[in-house]
Amino acid sequence: MRSKVGLALGSGGLRGIAHIGVLKVLEKHNIPIDYIAGCSIGSLIGALYAAGLDPETMFKLAKNLKRRHWLDFVIPQMGIISGERALATIRLLTRQMTFEQLKLPLAVVATELNRGQEVVFTQGDVAKAVRASISVPGIFIPFTMDDKLYVDGAVLNPTPIDTARNMGADIVIAVDLAHAGTICTISNMFDVIIQSIDIMERELCKHRQHHCDVLIQPDIGNISPSSFESMDECLLAGELATETVIPEIKKILVSRQYIEEKSDNPGRLSSIGS
Repeated sequence: MRSKVGLALGSGGLRGIAHIGVLKVLEKHNIPIDYIAGCSIGSLIGALYAAGLDPETMFKLAKNLKRRHWLDFVIPQMGIISGERALATIRLLTRQMTFEQLKLPLAVVATELNRGQEVVFTQGDVAKAVRASISVPGIFIPFTMDDKLYVDGAVLNPTPIDTARNMGADIVIAVDLAHAGTICTISNMFDVIIQSIDIMERELCKHRQHHCDVLIQPDIGNISPSSFESMDECLLAGELATETVIPEIKKILVSRQYIEEKSDNPGRLSSIGS
């Protein structure tokens, strides 16, 4: 039996389109994915992939769905976007699936606001879990479910490496989008909030990155986290960053497989990922 591979997809606003580029390259090189753990935009991309959408289809949807499909502004109370349109769109794209119906095991990370605790969703309505996970504080109204308020999982666990490991992954590939910060001009409230969260995320990630086997860090620092116009650039950044670590991933896969099978069949070397 080969080692199980988990993919941890981190937060990062609309720059999370880079995750699609990562998936595209992993598929190209036949890298197996057995588990996905996602936070914020990573939970959305992970949910769509686990629901059966291929990277090409996801990117076409990203390019063609307009702001109005995601953003519904309200009079500011606990946020400026109600999130109802986002929930409806996520529900449509995931075909109203539950976690149990997904093609791949998925874990979605959110933060329960009142208690300040991390919550990992692995059962029930996928769309609701993702809506909870993408609730960037100050932008989206916190999502209410079972009398609890949920906000972005990035508040506590921006790149859920430990979650992927807890799902059963022997090898964890993590995609960190917070590392680069934002070097472009911060020009609106969305950028201010997301950049502030990015700063916090970088500090959190410093203490967790060593827990993954492979770390992918797309070069997206020059892209605004609220830009709907930079999707091609984000996709390419994800592809380029993943191509650079493919030899490392294949080496780990072959090594781990060989170690597992050596006692049963000496001299047999797996060709996984070749």
